[in-house]
Amino acid sequence: MQQELRPDFSLPGEKEIFKDMIKLTINMMEESQDGCPLRVQHAKAAACLTASFEVASNIPADLQHGVFSQPDKVFEAIVRFSTAQGTIEPDTDPTARGLAIKLLDVAGDRAMENDTDRSQDFLFVDHPVFPFPTPKEYKEIIKCKSFPLIGDFFALAHLLIFDPDQLKIIQEIRKKTVANPLQITYWSGSPYWLGNAASTSGQAVKYSVIPSALPAPGTAPAHLDKLPDDYLREAIAEQLAQGEVLFDFTVQRQSDPEQMPIEDTSVPWDEQQSVPVKLATLRIKKQKVSKDSALERHCEAMSFNPWHALKEHRPLGGINRLRKAVYEASFTERTRRATP
Repeated sequence: MQQELRPDFSLPGEKEIFKDMIKLTINMMEESQDGCPLRVQHAKAAACLTASFEVASNIPADLQHGVFSQPDKVFEAIVRFSTAQGTIEPDTDPTARGLAIKLLDVAGDRAMENDTDRSQDFLFVDHPVFPFPTPKEYKEIIKCKSFPLIGDFFALAHLLIFDPDQLKIIQEIRKKTVANPLQITYWSGSPYWLGNAASTSGQAVKYSVIPSALPAPGTAPAHLDKLPDDYLREAIAEQLAQGEVLFDFTVQRQSDPEQMPIEDTSVPWDEQQSVPVKLATLRIKKQKVSKDSALERHCEAMSFNPWHALKEHRPLGGINRLRKAVYEASFTERTRRATP
């Protein structure tokens, strides 16, 4: 077994990096207009919706683990579409778009000790790789951005000088224009274990979520400067007022550990070398989308975390280990600040 697949695997110096990142993250947390602390990432929701997650009937045997172990099983779910920044910005602002899926009432052994969430969370963005290969590089950029007033300029200069490959990925993400979050593909970016709970038999995988019916050509928004600040929410509301939306939930096996690394999330896994396999259908039913709904308020109080997971779906790699530390610290701080 690859050592990176072991539950106890870590790299030298990681714990200190995680401690530094927690401090930086909490110091950078901003508050919404009502005084509630925002998520450090993906602060602005384009919509929070109810959905169902319908496991396929013909899953290959080596992929039948965790929530995929029971063909045709249906899970109720909550999905949250978002933009990636930790601040509330107009939807025209160039950034990554996110999708979080929370399967409800999922029984089994948890990947994280003392996790009482009883959910299975899957997190995605609309780009197949992350700009930062490891926690070390990510910390350097967040450290640069934390400088008052000149943080963004400082971060850009750092990338230009030291990490041009990372800057190229960021530029690719910022060039994308999205007309409707219901009409684009999302990738997990980071890898996950898919195997038995004891971690003795299984493999590394990545996930993607693909619209079952692709949009017609020419749907990218024109004249971004004339679009409303919440145009993504309006697009979602308009489409779901007309009918349901389906996504294919797919998995990609790691077929070559060198070409498809676990510890470097800036390297794409070639989908021709390892073709994605459909595992489930994400069905978002026809529904009313309202920023003031009880579901939206409930959703904003939720924690979406890839470590809210069964052992069969344990997150892998340094970026996911960093997420475990930072997401929990962020949620604890948000809860503390929101408590009167």
